[in-house]
Amino acid sequence: MRKLITILTLSLLIMSCENKKKSSSSNETDLMEKSFSDFKELSVFQEYDKITDTSYAKDGYDSTHRITHIKSNEENIVLFNKITLDENNQEHYSIIDTLKIKDLKNDTYISIGYCEIENTLPEEIIAILRRTEKDTVQEILKAWKANSETKKIEEIKDFTKLKCLNEYNSGA
Repeated sequence: MRKLITILTLSLLIMSCENKKKSSSSNETDLMEKSFSDFKELSVFQEYDKITDTSYAKDGYDSTHRITHIKSNEENIVLFNKITLDENNQEHYSIIDTLKIKDLKNDTYISIGYCEIENTLPEEIIAILRRTEKDTVQEILKAWKANSETKKIEEIKDFTKLKCLNEYNSGA
């Protein structure tokens, strides 16, 4: 009898964990499927402030994607969005992927659209850079490509061909 109770208890515990996991996954899927015109329309991002954003046209002239950097306290999130137009030609966004960056140090910053690498639009590159007084950044700490084909933010592992401009250098 004791074995039966132990087995039942363990079974209930395992099923409970599975339900929590499904619920969390379902919330993420819901977030990815919502269309919005301002990220603050999504309740999970109401406490965040926009730092920067950039949109770009993957093919042609009309913008097809937008990358938005938002921040709350010490948490930075980069939203990779697909752009659609409604019947009034107003832009609406849907999240394709996200990148969470915590505990960014004071001497570093997130750069979007100021780095170049072969076969990639500068606007697709997200990088963590060390601050410098020079025109070009000497130290790239981490970098990603917002890949519209795979619909993922993918890490760039080889920085040797990546060149970044210092967006904070006034040129004076």
